[in-house]
Amino acid sequence: MGVVSSQGLSYRLVANGVQLDLFKDEEIKVSDNITGLFDIGSLPADFTRQITLPGTKRNNAFFQHVYDISVDSPFLFSTNQKVSAYFDFGGLYVSNGYLQLNKVNVIANKFIDSYEVSVYGLLSSFARDINRVFLTELSSLQQYNHTASLDNIVDSWSGSLFNGDIVYPLAEYGQNLRFTGGPTTTFGMNTVSGSLTVQDFKPAIRVKKVWDAIFEEFGYTYSSSFMNEGWLDNVYMVANTALKYPEFEEVDLESYGQIKIGPISGSGTDVLLTAGVSQPLTLYNIISDPQNFIPDGSNYSLLVSSSLDCVFNLEARVSGTVGVPQFELEFYNDTTSTTFAVPLTTFNTYFVEFDSLNTSTGNQVVTLQTQVVTPVLTPGNYNFKLKYSNYNGSSFTVTVAPDSKVGSYLQVKKVKQAGDYRVMDMTLNMPYGTQGIKCVDFIKGIQKKFNLIMYPSKTKLNEFIVESFNDWYKQGEVKNFNKYINLNEKIEVIPANNLAVNKLEFGDKLDNDYIAQQFSKLENRQFGKTYYTDTNNFFSQGEFKVETTFGVGPLKYVDGTGVSGSAGLPTGSAIQVAYSSTSNYFDVCSNQEYTKYSANGFTFLETGDTLYNDLYLQSPLTGYKYVADTAGEIYNINQYTGVVGGYADNCSNQGGPS
Repeated sequence: MGVVSSQGLSYRLVANGVQLDLFKDEEIKVSDNITGLFDIGSLPADFTRQITLPGTKRNNAFFQHVYDISVDSPFLFSTNQKVSAYFDFGGLYVSNGYLQLNKVNVIANKFIDSYEVSVYGLLSSFARDINRVFLTELSSLQQYNHTASLDNIVDSWSGSLFNGDIVYPLAEYGQNLRFTGGPTTTFGMNTVSGSLTVQDFKPAIRVKKVWDAIFEEFGYTYSSSFMNEGWLDNVYMVANTALKYPEFEEVDLESYGQIKIGPISGSGTDVLLTAGVSQPLTLYNIISDPQNFIPDGSNYSLLVSSSLDCVFNLEARVSGTVGVPQFELEFYNDTTSTTFAVPLTTFNTYFVEFDSLNTSTGNQVVTLQTQVVTPVLTPGNYNFKLKYSNYNGSSFTVTVAPDSKVGSYLQVKKVKQAGDYRVMDMTLNMPYGTQGIKCVDFIKGIQKKFNLIMYPSKTKLNEFIVESFNDWYKQGEVKNFNKYINLNEKIEVIPANNLAVNKLEFGDKLDNDYIAQQFSKLENRQFGKTYYTDTNNFFSQGEFKVETTFGVGPLKYVDGTGVSGSAGLPTGSAIQVAYSSTSNYFDVCSNQEYTKYSANGFTFLETGDTLYNDLYLQSPLTGYKYVADTAGEIYNINQYTGVVGGYADNCSNQGGPS
């Protein structure tokens, strides 16, 4: 309950070791309302009072010394100066905190009549301090700074990064994560082409370490058996500042390297391609380039070794009688004169299927779009080229932008290794929300989540005791305040708690975490949400919802998602081969040789190996019957799997490359 004391000398106010003089009729309200112990952000939390002190010799000496007050100029003093102070009733502790001078009342501009001060408890002072600072300003968290790398991410899964204080979970931050299924399988996160890279991961930190950092930052300590519980080591908070990617001091990953280029409208130029010849794309219209990666208006400037995640849209006419094209998009490094070719598998599959269903190539104008993931490109200035080879015949032509169509474009959506090996600044990456998350919001969230109370230590300055409500309640004792109450005055009673409620709901907010969303869909409830209904208390009524300041986020490593496009990629070895879709050995021997890839790194063809179009062994060489290596040996090849079959003949017998 709460009491009002109107016996001025029954309590003491001591500041900086000096017992200050009080007015005898000064009223001080004292309350141990337990509802105030759960929300330190609602001031006053434990004790905040405004009182008036007389201008006595003792008080004048104190305030002149501490606040630099001059009797001649009493309006000038240190208003922001705080000094340690406490209240007690005959040695019975009431509140330990600080005193701050608000106003000096002067008589006839000569004499100080009184001082108006605020006295607030330690918990209130703590709340005031942490209410001014955001989580993104906690410099004490910089002890957890580290290199953003594949090795550190993988190490965190086994608890090896800062002894498990930092872990990298799989979470959805707006990247539109995909796993498997349908036409997106090739680029799902369980494939090399669609695998997550370093910048797709954001670190999570143990909540206890953030709690400790806040106390350390502001010069406070605490004692708590609850905070030493072992299971708290498994409670983490994702360092999700905002948007899709982590924050780094030297780079903005949200638009880094992203461009979109297309043809210039009204150019009136149709581009006729020639089989086997690389044709530069006439995409000189810069539709988007937020970070100036095409400084000269033509070449794309890649500053780091990285693969690119692109979208290629092609408007073309294919006309003729026999055969269809098989396309490759080339990324030509003008700095090193190196070409990186990527088969356009989606396009090629379309034309192979068209050819199998039609007796003639015909005259078709197509608009095709595909995702393109390049191999790791070396730094340099790039331009983009298109090339095709013949499939099942060569009596056809390919024209890009027919009739001056301007729908083709190339878009770089992501520089996949742009975040590799940068410094992960944990302070910079702490959650910010929309208007900033203050340290007080974090402390409040922990209190609500675990039903904790905080109160100042009676023996140690700037130290708190943190306990669960149940443990604190069991330690309660009865204090007799009767001798401090003036029974001739009205007694004001403040209830110590609210009426009991019938239904309680505990939980966090539902966030956009990938796993949290999947859990909600599968289980038809939010992760971590619990309910309690009071069936024994007749007087309980109503509902009460306890929702923390956190978003729910179960952290889990999902099998199959650990393949990264950053380092240690499984890559094939190049081999020069010629191939043909006809049953005539001479055709394969007379065809042009192309660079293809094999997992086993053979120099010449071997039965049982698989040929791939790409370095990362994702696109098998399909649609052909025979293949020949540089030694001129001809082998059968499976048209559907790209697996090399048995030996068939030798080009020296047929005429052709040998």
